[in-house]
Amino acid sequence: MPTGFDYLGHDKALQQHWLKRIVAIVFDAVLIYVPIMIFVSMLSGRHFVSFGLFSGIVLFLYSSLFDYAVGGTVGKMIMQMKSVSIGGAMSMSQSLMRNVTKIFVLLLLLDWIVGLAVETRDPRQKWTDQIAHTSVIIHDHPSGA
Repeated sequence: MPTGFDYLGHDKALQQHWLKRIVAIVFDAVLIYVPIMIFVSMLSGRHFVSFGLFSGIVLFLYSSLFDYAVGGTVGKMIMQMKSVSIGGAMSMSQSLMRNVTKIFVLLLLLDWIVGLAVETRDPRQKWTDQIAHTSVIIHDHPSGA
């Protein structure tokens, strides 16, 4: 069975999908990190480590709650994407599992790499999506809606 990287090398739609996911997470990270960075900078530079951990936890909770409640974060909504469960409605446990690596940016990067490196039927999944039985889809709204 092919890996996500095998598909990614020649599938323009999949390349666009992953680019949209990257843009969405960057938007969400800015939305979360900038206000926290401003707050921490008012305290003092000694709290830099706390800033990183606290921001990661906030990004994880924000992503989990939005994925569960409305199917995606603000970044995903802007990019017309949606987090979905493969078998029915998304549960909170699925949402928590698929977002846990957002606590540390290096874990998220590893999550994407492993998800694309393993044999898969759905190359849109990062590794935690495969574990949680979730995926991210393009969710174009019908015109007039």
